[in-house]
Amino acid sequence: MKFLLLAVFLMLVGCSQVSLPALSSLSDWKDFGEETALSGKVKQSEKQLVRASSLSALDSDAYTAYEQGYELGLEQYCSQNAHILGVKGEPYLGICDKINFWFQSDYNEGRHSMFGSSI
Repeated sequence: MKFLLLAVFLMLVGCSQVSLPALSSLSDWKDFGEETALSGKVKQSEKQLVRASSLSALDSDAYTAYEQGYELGLEQYCSQNAHILGVKGEPYLGICDKINFWFQSDYNEGRHSMFGSSI
């Protein structure tokens, strides 16, 4: 039964937009949260993760681990040079706005500098 559930889960995850970790490990959820933030993505709600995985519910410990990992990744992501992020042309989804008021402005300056002063 567990094998069948795992097989169905993996098949559904392959079709979803969000790549979810194995549900058996809280450290996987924490790593997934950290990777989500480090890639500049917006934190998913418990509901969004359930929808993406086609589960009926998400274990609260798993979501807590995801949130903890996300906060760790967010701290690292938001400590980078926003100007350089913009120069590289990387997308920025506003996840640092509450942590660093100037992040968006620095990012925008970097984006504009990559196109010269004509913009």
